[in-house]
Amino acid sequence: MIKVKKTPNADTRTAEQKVSKELLKKQSEQHINDVGQGMNHISKLIRERGKSHDWTKIEYLDEFYENFNTVQEGTTTDFRDMNWHDLHVTEERHHLNSKVPADVNLIDVLELVVDCTMAGLARSGKLNFEYFKINPIVLQSAVYNTAKLLENEIMLEE
Repeated sequence: MIKVKKTPNADTRTAEQKVSKELLKKQSEQHINDVGQGMNHISKLIRERGKSHDWTKIEYLDEFYENFNTVQEGTTTDFRDMNWHDLHVTEERHHLNSKVPADVNLIDVLELVVDCTMAGLARSGKLNFEYFKINPIVLQSAVYNTAKLLENEIMLEE
């Protein structure tokens, strides 16, 4: 849990009294610390996601390899029609142009950006910006859901 202290006097919209410079400084410093804790938590989640990225390629390697070979042998030209691909985009949260998780968040969005950047540069030497197009409604949901994800980790103290 992230412990956050109340700082109503650090904002003119919530201060209910005239605030001294010392109190403003103290509560501003507390707010800065609280934001740092939140950012550290999000950073931890991003690092964890990076470690588990594309886990279905390893966990289901036989199926992945079989589908990959089917395409290379010319039986089909669209990898997206294969059974492993369906599993991959369902189980992995970052394929936002194929399947959007109900609780999509900004970590999913960042994973998509990093994945498409790394894959594009490592495989073809260039970025395909078609992969970066995300429905604005999905992006807005990701913002809200990230706030909810963070809210669930916060314990407000007096």
